[in-house]
Order: sequence, then structure tokens, then C-alpha cells
Amino acid sequence: MSHQKVAIVTGASSGIGMETALALAARGYAVLPAARRAEKLARVAQRCRDAHPDARAEPVPTDVTSESDVNDLVAAAVEKFGRVDVMVNNAGAGQFARVHEIADADLRALFDVNFFGVFYGCKAVAPLMIRQKTGHIFNVSSVIGKRGVPFHGAYCSTKFAVCGLTDSLRVEMKPYGVRVTLVCPGLTVSEFYNQPALSVRPTSRYAAEDKRMPADIVARKIAATVGKCRPELVFTRGGRFLTRLSALWPSAADRLMKAYHDDLARQMRPGSAADACSE
Repeated sequence: MSHQKVAIVTGASSGIGMETALALAARGYAVLPAARRAEKLARVAQRCRDAHPDARAEPVPTDVTSESDVNDLVAAAVEKFGRVDVMVNNAGAGQFARVHEIADADLRALFDVNFFGVFYGCKAVAPLMIRQKTGHIFNVSSVIGKRGVPFHGAYCSTKFAVCGLTDSLRVEMKPYGVRVTLVCPGLTVSEFYNQPALSVRPTSRYAAEDKRMPADIVARKIAATVGKCRPELVFTRGGRFLTRLSALWPSAADRLMKAYHDDLARQMRPGSAADACSE
């Protein structure tokens, strides 16, 4: 079997997932980019191959809401390369709505992608990494997985769940030499904001396009953290400030979030609520 390092990245057809696949390929990893959109995935795989003379890439169309799909993804990595060194559970979707407007079915569907997709990835790869006695799992949550914000209650709840799962897994994997890192980006450039279903565009002073970080910054940080003991990656001073403020002075954080709420509410059409999917 090859001794080349092997990485799986879900949600790899765009955004953070795509950039992470490219960043790992640029470091010479064999990469299995995974997502539902096969055509985009094939293009990402080719870019991975072009990124480094030794890089190999095998696109694997995968629906992370299906446990059997995720199991097959990990099995494909083992069959092709004999191991998995890095697992980046990144696939995600979002919804924009007030909590009382969220339909049960929509929230369950969001948990299927954002939480169970991560859970299935961890569950599939952990036994393999335990046997290897090495490996690194990255679970992509969000800054607003550590502090809830208005109009994003559904998304926040799924990302809070990812944070709790990751904290538990990190300690459980310590005896086996397996690293586990929680990734908490702030607002990031992605296809999320291009969805036609979004009736409210992120044009507020809190979510303007020039305030969103490029996805490749997150990706390069993930790639640089492989093998290091970093429990958590929180990006931007604003993100770190918000999480600390929420922990130390919740009422002040609420006042800040109220200003954000009012800014967005002014843009909303009466009774509007929207959801958007998929990175």
C-alpha cells in the first residue's frame, strides 16, 4: 500500500471544502473530495491533481445525510490508498428564519446535513484511525455554533451540536493518538449567499461582502494544523471577541445581537423567511 498521506473532505464541491481539498493536495496528499454535485466534484479533483506533482485525487459523489454513503466513502479511501490520515467533515447547509417560523421538517433536514453528516463521518473514520493509532479529524462548525444569533436559530442549533460532539470525541480519541479539531469560521465567502431563495441579502454592516473572509484562509489554516494539538480554530478577532463576550457578559452580547437583528429586520419583506443550501 502507498505511504502517501490520505485526506477525505466532504462538502468539497465549493467554498471551504473545495479550498481545503486544494490546500491538502498542494501539500502532496492523496485527496478524496466528496459532495453530491458530481460534475463540480470532478473539476475540483482535477484541480487537486494539478496542484502538486505527487497529488492524487479520487472524487466520490456522496450524500452525507446517508450513513451508508459516508461508510462507502471511507471504504473507498481504504480500498484505494489503504488508510485515512485526515477527515474534514465540512458539508453544510443553512436556513434564514426566526425560530418560531422554522418548520419541523426543515429543521430536521438541516440536522441531517449539518450534524448527522458530521456524526457519520466521525463514526466511520474513528475505528480506522484507532487501529492506525494516528489521524486527524476536523469538524467544521461556526462562530455562531458558539453564540446563537437572530434569524439563524436553526443553523446555530446544528452547529452548537457539532461543537458538543467534537469536544466529546476529542477527549475520547486522545488515548489512541488521534487529533480532533473544531473549526469555527466567521462569515466566509461561499455559494450560500448566492442562493436565489434568500429574500434577505447579507448587505448589513455586519454581513457585508467585504467583511467575509476568503474560504482559502480557512482551508490553509486547516491544512497547516494537521498533526498539531489544536482543539479549536476560531477565525478573526471579531469571532474571538464574540465568543468570549458571550461567555463572560451574555447580556452585552445580547445587546450587540439586537443591533444585528434590527439591521436585518429593516431589510426584510413583511413575513419573509428563506432557506438556502449547501456548500
